[in-house]
Amino acid sequence: MADLGATAGDSRTVRSSGKFEPHCRPLSRRLFLFPMPPMREPLVQPDHGNAPSNPPARSSSASAVAVPLLALGLLAAAVWLGSIPSQPQQPPAGPAVQPLPPAKPVDPLPSWNQGPTKQAILAFVAAVTDEAGPDFVPVPERVAVFDHDGTLACERPLLNGLFIVEQVRGLVARDPSLASEEPYATLLSGDLEFMRRLGRRFVNEVAAATLDGVPATVLDADVRAFLASARHPLFDVPLAEVSYTPMKELLDLLGKNGFSVWLCSGSSVHFIRPLAEAWYGIGPDRVIGSRPRGVMVEAPGEDGAESPRLDMVLLPEIELFNDGPQKPVSIAAQVGRRPILAVGNVAGGDLEMLRWSQSSGRLNLQLIVLHDDADREVDYGDQGDSDLEAARRAGWHIVSMASDWNRVFANPLVKEEPSEPADTPPTP
Repeated sequence: MADLGATAGDSRTVRSSGKFEPHCRPLSRRLFLFPMPPMREPLVQPDHGNAPSNPPARSSSASAVAVPLLALGLLAAAVWLGSIPSQPQQPPAGPAVQPLPPAKPVDPLPSWNQGPTKQAILAFVAAVTDEAGPDFVPVPERVAVFDHDGTLACERPLLNGLFIVEQVRGLVARDPSLASEEPYATLLSGDLEFMRRLGRRFVNEVAAATLDGVPATVLDADVRAFLASARHPLFDVPLAEVSYTPMKELLDLLGKNGFSVWLCSGSSVHFIRPLAEAWYGIGPDRVIGSRPRGVMVEAPGEDGAESPRLDMVLLPEIELFNDGPQKPVSIAAQVGRRPILAVGNVAGGDLEMLRWSQSSGRLNLQLIVLHDDADREVDYGDQGDSDLEAARRAGWHIVSMASDWNRVFANPLVKEEPSEPADTPPTP
């Protein structure tokens, strides 16, 4: 065969025999697949009764017609066999399959209404996690700090305060003479706002007074038992149900984007640590709070062990009151990094923590929660006018419960009567 790769102008010589030789002979030359026997006269059995002595001769014209007809039939059969495809034909194609529409992106903050605050959060997270962007922040430096009371959960009344009332009941049971003394008498009267009116320092002082010689392990067990059984007096639901769903979504978003999240609260660290682990999945090593003084003492060995063990007991005095200006100091000492995201609440003692975050030198974000939803939670925004003014001057994002959140709690809660009494602003 000729070289099929040769083209016009190709210097290579095309070598050929001069005539085309097919790989097989044409089908028309192979009509008879096997040798045809010679045509013979049919055998005639003699009919001794009726047959004439001389049978008529076979017509030569009939034989001449039969042979071409047979040939034509075989030719038609061969042509038909040759038209059969070598492979089964595919069925006709059905209607074209339409591609599925692209899935809608999942909203990481579904409890937040669309608006400047939500947009600022999402834009901030996107910017600091974009490795190709100018505001990228390495994972170790993505530190976020949150206040707890009034920021992550309802603080009317203070949750730590509810636990302290239970501790006071135990203290009075051991010494009944304290029932007529203040502040124990008022605490046991059911005035839930009493401690808030006197301020967070007072709460910690009362808490310390109930801890004279109490082992830290015993206090931890008491807190966990309280969290598992106590109900919120304003909404009559388990305490865990008064945590804010929008804030849980924010915590989850930050965790999925490489942030280390810390709680920095004015409440007792011994109370907030078990709560943070149970409600938010935040370990005790990432909780900062007020704390009483503790000392190490020898305690009897367990299970009959001869050697005593060391245990920490708590004393009735405050070692650290973690509020206001102390919060950034505590964060610097325990975290060792300046946070790029700080979240607090109006009238919550969080201004210094947010200001310190704002001067990080990197892209940063500050959020301050405004309690202005009297229907779904509590409205006390008018007690934080100075905080609101400071937030506006600094350019922080004010999170309005009424406007920015389409829901506050996981389930709608109904406040119990009587309604919250009017009172004086909390003592700084």
